[in-house]
Amino acid sequence: MRRMRTGLLLALAVALFAASPLSAQVAPSLTGETGLFGIFDAQTVPQGRFAFSVFYSMTDRAAAPVPGVWPLADDPMRYSADKFGLTMAFGLLPNWEASFSAGQKYYSADNRLWGGNVGGRDRFGEIDHDESDKLRFGTKFLLNPKDPLKVALLGSVYIPTQSRSDEKAMSTYRTDWEWGFSGTYGVFTGQFTYLWTADWAVEGEEYEISNEMRWSAGVGIPIVPDTLKGIFEVHRVMYDGGTTEPHDFTEAVLGARLGLGQSGVVASAGVRANIDNWVKYNGSPSSIGGIVQLSWMPQPAKAAAALMVVPSPHEPPPAEPVPAPAPVVEPAPAPVVEAPPAPKPETSTTDEILFDAAKSRLTNIAKAILDGVALRLKNNLSATCTIVGFTDPKEKGDHAALAKARSDAAKDYLVKRHGIDATRIGTNARGDAEAGDDATRNRRAVVTVTFP
Repeated sequence: MRRMRTGLLLALAVALFAASPLSAQVAPSLTGETGLFGIFDAQTVPQGRFAFSVFYSMTDRAAAPVPGVWPLADDPMRYSADKFGLTMAFGLLPNWEASFSAGQKYYSADNRLWGGNVGGRDRFGEIDHDESDKLRFGTKFLLNPKDPLKVALLGSVYIPTQSRSDEKAMSTYRTDWEWGFSGTYGVFTGQFTYLWTADWAVEGEEYEISNEMRWSAGVGIPIVPDTLKGIFEVHRVMYDGGTTEPHDFTEAVLGARLGLGQSGVVASAGVRANIDNWVKYNGSPSSIGGIVQLSWMPQPAKAAAALMVVPSPHEPPPAEPVPAPAPVVEPAPAPVVEAPPAPKPETSTTDEILFDAAKSRLTNIAKAILDGVALRLKNNLSATCTIVGFTDPKEKGDHAALAKARSDAAKDYLVKRHGIDATRIGTNARGDAEAGDDATRNRRAVVTVTFP
């Protein structure tokens, strides 16, 4: 059964890599917050918008020793914890999101001469059990969303779904708490979390479950820009306190994420491995797990199409100078003065890129439009560019500064991403000027390329 699930996960991962997506997205983690697979990054769901996902996750762990019992031949007990779940996230503010996750969890272990304690219960030999997992309510708050190194504070609470009298349950009937922080710089993200687990106690029996401390590092590398992203994560899980403690372990995750069309649907898949179990026990039983996820993230508004502006061919040419008459006293004919050639008419293109409310960060669609602008500038080295930033009258903050930040963001992308000479690009800011009935359309920057 375990080999069949592992093969299915690997097949789905290969299928996702071979697909032909049209756009890439950020997406929720397996607990709902925007991020990689298990790591939360500096992205958040846009204010007032929802994100959703469904997923299947399979991971392998080692149980804690059974208190007061001599080790068995195959100890420690290695078991699989699989989960089919769903998540939801909501943008409370531009830098603050809340999340929720729930699902069904399945525990399994081979019939071997081993034993362990899972969730405060002593288990021996084979395990084949499923139950509803704890409900998780989480939040993430970005402290400095405009800085290159972004830092977020994390917090969550796990609400129990099992009753005190359920002897088969693998989780406790008490609430768990979690806190931590993460930092993102470019494609790199690091994270620390501390899970304060609830103890198990029934009719005088009590078992203190170890708290869980996790150090994580991850990278999301664009394989195909704005289309396909490769993801790699490493998690070091360490246990703190408890009646008995499981062995600390390291887990690695390798996978990919891609967008499916312009709808905002995002598919993800990955393979995960418990490195410690693999090295110590030669992969028997298998220490390979995996992740398959399908999610939806809200999309930015579609940018207006580029508009080609060409001067009218009916404009009269400039008047030619009249040659001076020949002097009467001179017998020679007057010299002929040739009129200068009429100047060639200039052509230009105008593009419009849109921004989210009160933000100057470029969206994926805005970057795609600027990629086209950069191509025109590279194809004609005499061409110049002007970028004018605007704001919506209802946006909060300094409108002049926001308009300037939007034009500067577009210029920085052309200079740093495509190597366009900064002297060829001019910027300007007009704030709320030209805002019409649809004020949100004024959250924009107008990019004009002039060809001599």
